[in-house]
Amino acid sequence: MAKRLLLFVVAAAIAAVTAQAGLWFVPFVIGVAAGLLSSRWRGVVLVAAVGAAAGWGLPLWILALRGFPSGATARAIAGFAGLPPYAAFLVVVTLLLAFLQAMAGTWLARAFTPRRPPQA
Repeated sequence: MAKRLLLFVVAAAIAAVTAQAGLWFVPFVIGVAAGLLSSRWRGVVLVAAVGAAAGWGLPLWILALRGFPSGATARAIAGFAGLPPYAAFLVVVTLLLAFLQAMAGTWLARAFTPRRPPQA
């Protein structure tokens, strides 16, 4: 339990710092790392993917708390993309994209690594 919590915090921190820096592909890299670790440690994939999504959401939340017009920006971007003009919808889509990037990275890493029985 403590290892999973530590993994969640590390994945979220890495994703948050790199999202703030504009490195949008890092959830994929986190997923690759989780895929490589999953052969040795059971339960790492979902924790890392949720951590990556939480890490992407953290800078959005901080900007909203500081008073930046995150909601208006999200509505404008949704309108340009042809999506419903709801800020919450676009934030959920953004977090889902981070989750899906991490899962795709996991899939890629597991596809190219030899299978070993998982150890606890």
